Amino acid sequence: MNALIDCIHCYLKQAVSCMEMANIPDERKKEVLYELMDFIKTLNPQDSPAYNSSLVLLKTYEIIQNNDPYYSAKKQSNALALELFESVRKKVFESKDPLYESLKAAVAGNVIDLGIKREFDIESELSHAFDFGFSIDDYPLLKKKLQNSKNIVIAGDNAGEIVFDKVLVEVLNQMGKNVYYIVKTKPILNDATLEDAKEVGMDKIATIVETGLGLLGIPKEFVSSQLKQLILNVDIVISKGQANFESLDEFEEIQDNIFYLLKIKCEYLAKKLNFKHGDLVLINGENLKKRK
Repeated sequence: MNALIDCIHCYLKQAVSCMEMANIPDERKKEVLYELMDFIKTLNPQDSPAYNSSLVLLKTYEIIQNNDPYYSAKKQSNALALELFESVRKKVFESKDPLYESLKAAVAGNVIDLGIKREFDIESELSHAFDFGFSIDDYPLLKKKLQNSKNIVIAGDNAGEIVFDKVLVEVLNQMGKNVYYIVKTKPILNDATLEDAKEVGMDKIATIVETGLGLLGIPKEFVSSQLKQLILNVDIVISKGQANFESLDEFEEIQDNIFYLLKIKCEYLAKKLNFKHGDLVLINGENLKKRK
């Protein structure tokens, strides 16, 4: 997915969010934003929004001299989600279709997006997801493909959100699946890292695989060769969140094995793909191609 003019204001909003987290004074924020505006002019519009966002974020970190401004916020998100974990897990495993309900829980966690929206109501999002489900729903196809699948990759997204992904992993484990869970090697926004995976216990139920990077999404050109080969050879990839959505389309040869699981938070993306802003989406990569 190529970046467009609509993405530029989001780059700057993310930069402001970083500076808020780092308690940068307002006057200094202005100076940083003016410097970033010049930097944004150098970005390649043919690159993905996730990749360009990463470059802007890393430039922001360099300027403000803070390589993980979201560290405390990630800890708080994990703690909040862990408080809700047992009740969510109980609801899922007592349902008629634990797999379907665990996917709803996982997508509800996608609201924990501190890059753009720093306030969220996770309990409300969970209730909405359980009650209304997906606007675009390729669950029957996913369920069918899982019947003959053994190895599953989940491309993780945010801290906090990773806790609700645990419920999905537990369901898949009970189905006899091997689950690989992808996290970032270095901090970027509030994306989950190995430290987060260990903090919430994901490492006890899934094989943790790092990207080798501190970039948003999973850019095929830059991730570790180990991860690239894993993605190309597993049976199914469940992609969480927008940055993974924007970058995993580079793995063109396996789109029929990828299922994108996210909340639509971008007006441009909604318009381009005929989604509605706020939609909860579970869509197969091949079906996604038909919407582009």
